[in-house]
Amino acid sequence: MSVLAIPLTILRIQYKIARIPLQLIETNVVEKMNAEAPARLVYEHTLGSLDRAVGNLLGDRSLADRGETLVDSTENRAEAARLDAEARAKKAAANDDLKAARETAEKDRRAADAAAQEAARDARQEAEQRKREAAEEAEREAAAKKKKADEQAAATAKAAEDRKKAQQAQVDKQEKLAAAPSEAELAEAAERSDEAAAKKDEAERIEKLFIAEKNKD
Repeated sequence: MSVLAIPLTILRIQYKIARIPLQLIETNVVEKMNAEAPARLVYEHTLGSLDRAVGNLLGDRSLADRGETLVDSTENRAEAARLDAEARAKKAAANDDLKAARETAEKDRRAADAAAQEAARDARQEAEQRKREAAEEAEREAAAKKKKADEQAAATAKAAEDRKKAQQAQVDKQEKLAAAPSEAELAEAAERSDEAAAKKDEAERIEKLFIAEKNKD
C-alpha cells in the first residue's frame, strides 16, 4: 500500500461515517416520499452529486458510479415528472378547451334554437297576417260582388217595373179607346135623340089637339 493510499482510505471511511445520518434520513424520510416528489428529487440529486464528486475525488469507483446512478435516476424521474406535469397541463388545457368548446356549442345550439323558434314565430305571424289579409280581401270582394248583384237586381226589377207600367199604360189606353164611342156612333146617337124629341113633340101636339077637340064636344 502506497503512502497516498492510506489517507484516501481514511477519507473514504470518514465519508462513509459522515454519510450514515444522510442514509438514515434517506431510509426513514426520503424513501417514504413519492418517487417524483420535488423534495425527494432535490435531496437524492444532491446526495448523488455528492457521492459522485467524492467518489471521483477519492478514487472510489463504486461510490462514484452509485452517485452517477442516483443522479441519473433523479434526473430521469424529474424529467418524467416534468413530462407528466406537462401532459397533465396539456390534458387540463384540452379539458378546458373541450369544456369551452362544449359550452360554445351549447350556446350556439341554444342560439340556433332561439333563432329557429323566432323564425317559426315570425313565419306563423306572417301566415296569420296573410290569412287575415286574404279574409279581408275575400270579404271586400264578396261585398263588391253583392253590391253589384244588388244593383243589377235593382236595375232588373226597375226595368221590369217600368215594362209593367208601360204595358199597363198601354192596356189602359186600349181599354179607354175600346170604351169610348166613335164619332159616328155619337152622331147617330145625337140624331136618334133629335128624332125621339121630335116624335115626342109631335105626340104632345096631337095630344093637345085631341084634348082641345074633346073639350069642344
